[in-house]
Amino acid sequence: MRIYIGLFIAAFLLLNGCNNDLPTYKLDENIDIIEIDGTEYTIHRLSYKDKTYISEPEQFINSEFYERLELGKQIGRTSDNLQIHIVKNDANRLVIKEFMYSEDFFILDDSF
Repeated sequence: MRIYIGLFIAAFLLLNGCNNDLPTYKLDENIDIIEIDGTEYTIHRLSYKDKTYISEPEQFINSEFYERLELGKQIGRTSDNLQIHIVKNDANRLVIKEFMYSEDFFILDDSF
């Protein structure tokens, strides 16, 4: 019985990500709309402390570029527990993801 309890706790911690000490980023959804090739895309903003990132609708048009970006370690989360990861090969980008949620790329916005 102890083995099953131990396995359950280990699985729970693994699925939970043991990320209770990670910072919470503020996600502002639908802050703007941009039109690319006749299709409208919503823009989202992700911020933490003095850094602000803007979502990149280009990822839906130029998927080849974004497929080359490597997902790195988790560095934070949003208030609704979406995971925020660094991009290993691009220091100006972050990724929001979750199980059953596609990766959404954000780029550092210097205008804030």
